[in-house]
Amino acid sequence: LFQRITPSVYLHRDVNEALMPPDEFEFQTVGRGIGAVLLSNPANPTGQSIEGDNLKEYVRIARDHNVAIIMDEFYSHYYYDGDGVAPADGGADDDSNWPKSVSSAAYIDDVNKDPILIVNGLTKNWRCP
Repeated sequence: LFQRITPSVYLHRDVNEALMPPDEFEFQTVGRGIGAVLLSNPANPTGQSIEGDNLKEYVRIARDHNVAIIMDEFYSHYYYDGDGVAPADGGADDDSNWPKSVSSAAYIDDVNKDPILIVNGLTKNWRCP
């Protein structure tokens, strides 16, 4: 099985931008005939993450081109990007408050058809031994 796996590094054309925009991801993936991509979101150790419309586009690209995305979301519950107020202290109890979670699961239409495999762990997110 592993003899058929060939690692391929994506060369990001914009060295000043940490994240690859969806159109560049599509160009690199489809142009090489890639069958599967492993992504860490958010990236460790930088914390850079693909979110919102960009993440939605990554999922669409995978769906449209039948490319599996293996999404490492082990740190998806560790977003602290603002001055949030806990709901118990009067803060909003929705996605507008932190901490938030970002997951490609939000953009999956059909879990039986969309080629997204989310990898997560109980030890990091839920403190299970």
